Amino acid sequence: MASHFQVAVIGGGAVGAAILYHLAEAGVTDTVLIEKNELTAGSTWHAAGNIPTYANSWLSMRAGNYAWQLYKDLAQDPEAPITYRHTQAIWPAHSPERMQLFQHLCGVSKSAGFDLAMLSPSEIESMHPYWHSDDTVLGGILDPYEGDIDPSQLTQALAKHARAKGAQVRRFTRVTGLKQRASGEWDIITSEGDIVAGTVINAAGSSGRAIAAMAGLHVPVVTLEHQYMVTSALSELEDNTKVFPLIRDPDIRFYLRRERNALLLGSYAHEGRPVWQDGVPGDFDHQLFADDIDGMMEVFEAAAAHVPILAQAGAQRFVNGPIPYAPDALPLVGPAGRAQNFYHATGVQIGITHSAAIGKAMAEWLTTGETEWDLSAWDPRRFGAWASTDYAAARASEHYDLQYAIPYPHRLMQSGRPVQQTPLYDHLQAKGAVMGQIGGWERAFWFKRDGSEDETALSFGREPWHDAARSECECVRDAVGIMDHGGFTKYLLEGPEAEVVLNRVVCGGLPPVGRVRLSYMLTPNGRIYSEATIARLAKDRFLLCGPTLAVDRDYDWIANQIGQADARLTKGYAHDGALLVMGPKSRNLLQSLTSADLSAQTAPWMSVAEIDIAGVPVTAMRVSYVGELGWELHVASSDLTALYAAIWQAGTDHGICNFGSYALNAMRIEKGYHGWGTDFGTEYTLFDAGLSKFANMSKGPFKGRDAVEHQNGSAPDWQFIGLHIVDAGPEPLPSDPILKDGRLIGYLTSVSMGYRTGKLLALGYVESGALDMAEECTVQAFGTDRKAIRHSPHVYDPENARLRS
Repeated sequence: MASHFQVAVIGGGAVGAAILYHLAEAGVTDTVLIEKNELTAGSTWHAAGNIPTYANSWLSMRAGNYAWQLYKDLAQDPEAPITYRHTQAIWPAHSPERMQLFQHLCGVSKSAGFDLAMLSPSEIESMHPYWHSDDTVLGGILDPYEGDIDPSQLTQALAKHARAKGAQVRRFTRVTGLKQRASGEWDIITSEGDIVAGTVINAAGSSGRAIAAMAGLHVPVVTLEHQYMVTSALSELEDNTKVFPLIRDPDIRFYLRRERNALLLGSYAHEGRPVWQDGVPGDFDHQLFADDIDGMMEVFEAAAAHVPILAQAGAQRFVNGPIPYAPDALPLVGPAGRAQNFYHATGVQIGITHSAAIGKAMAEWLTTGETEWDLSAWDPRRFGAWASTDYAAARASEHYDLQYAIPYPHRLMQSGRPVQQTPLYDHLQAKGAVMGQIGGWERAFWFKRDGSEDETALSFGREPWHDAARSECECVRDAVGIMDHGGFTKYLLEGPEAEVVLNRVVCGGLPPVGRVRLSYMLTPNGRIYSEATIARLAKDRFLLCGPTLAVDRDYDWIANQIGQADARLTKGYAHDGALLVMGPKSRNLLQSLTSADLSAQTAPWMSVAEIDIAGVPVTAMRVSYVGELGWELHVASSDLTALYAAIWQAGTDHGICNFGSYALNAMRIEKGYHGWGTDFGTEYTLFDAGLSKFANMSKGPFKGRDAVEHQNGSAPDWQFIGLHIVDAGPEPLPSDPILKDGRLIGYLTSVSMGYRTGKLLALGYVESGALDMAEECTVQAFGTDRKAIRHSPHVYDPENARLRS
């Protein structure tokens, strides 16, 4: 029996089988799937098997639509039959806010190329023979693609197709250890003998945390209980064999579909219940938790008010089984941090639906080095060691409770906090800071002005923070503001060949000593991987600053390109804290605290210097994400409180204020500055994003250079644009569609009121050449068409006079 493979997949559920299948389809067949019991023994065998395509994001919509199309085709194979039914799904709404959400998601689906549609109460009744819309039902949304599938049959079919192409499956083989060789290969110690693999993929579901730990890695996977019930047989369903839509009622928090001649009712109405804090018991295979009958009855009765035949049914069986969760309820999929040739595909809450997309992505990573879709939202490295098991359990439980809640864009999750905060945390809260969390770091999102605002109020319209953000932006425009930017991603790259390495990593030229430059990292296909603000502290010493959520992701990307060069990359920097001091009075304020010359001649825009301010050593970078004269002051955390206090005291004569992330975002949108993960990512080229000026084609080779050269010879697919939304109404949301003469031409990526300009502004993409400057178009937001006009993204101070002052 072979003991050496190109790829080993650990975990024999739907996710692991889908990975094996997609690798085989891509021609990678020197593979083995290792399962500790029978295939599907974990969460797959008891899954309800629904395949929703309704989702709050493009990525999840794409995943669902890819899944049902793949499964539909697989089900046609007579050699590996799968019970698959295309049913559609109806989501009723019982509140105006839910209707707003559904109208928004219809727009999102349109921009993503799909067709969710609004329904009236009578249309819901006409589509579902057993549904009754009382006067609480205002309407609903139709997912025309949803269906259900037998999860065990699906998994077996995926494995069968992979085996037919040469892949192997080792059942009843328990992994007990993982160790990486100097060559980069992995020794996999199992109950049935050792296996060597070039690449390991952790698809172990609820056991994903334990498998990661064997490799010295950490992934915050926890397991929760999830329950559904199957009713006794109903005579009406025995007589009526027709397929009818699945019902998902998010306000009552249940889903309901046909299961042969009975009904299957699932519930998210109970609190999140974590299990197995110490790991999955070794003998828990094809088992369930105790039934929670009382927990189902309240939902059962509420559902029966709308589906009366439920009241005629008894309970045939209850299924209360384990379901793996990541802290944010999104999958953990992609390269593992700090490990070569190791990938995670675990913590997949919607496993039957997302498994197909995960298999597709894994095959692309292993064959081409990058994926068709931007999977940064699923990247496992978004969680560091700060995401402990206790944190993950608390946060996953909160997400379970909110599974069907309206996903208001400014909901601030509260569980498990704080885990990472700066020394100013308590002080800022005492000043009225409403804190949010980014990458585990506490950061002030806005400041209550008189303490009367209800910080928990949520809406798609005006929320309490809007007036505060306006005040903060106006203060930064007219005077000076200060922000504690906790968790700023920083790396130090130094050594005799640091310049050589960095030139390979970024597409732009490097700054001279004492200067700063923004540059971008590209994939081999010339797509935008990430960005870095590069400050050259010395000939062979560079400070790199990047997105907070990408700290481990970008570190791996840069480190992997050092090779044998004489250069060292360090995560973090001695000046680990950061204060942003921004506004036209920032120079006068800071000059009063330092002997260093802060004049425009000595400290011009995009410069950096090591100076003392109020006796505190800082790395002072003359850069601004808000478009005002200002400095980023990088300072040791131990000095952060003293520096802040000195600046605040001196600033009282200059009208100083605190400002938070909401104001920061509004100001960067007024300036047309791109945001990573919103306005650019691995699905865009520099030409799509309007960033081609950042590529220096006259320098030596850099990653993605050949692709950029090829792209330069043809028109880009997209144009990055700015819009002024003229018609009044609530702020549109990212992914809302842009139309011209009724035709979809693009979508929004960032939206905010521009508090300094008095305009509702948006950034987004349109098809190349589809919309001229100053031309009118329509933004569809919450079901309403709103007039918009294209302008330069750089609305505020387009000549950068304030930045250069």
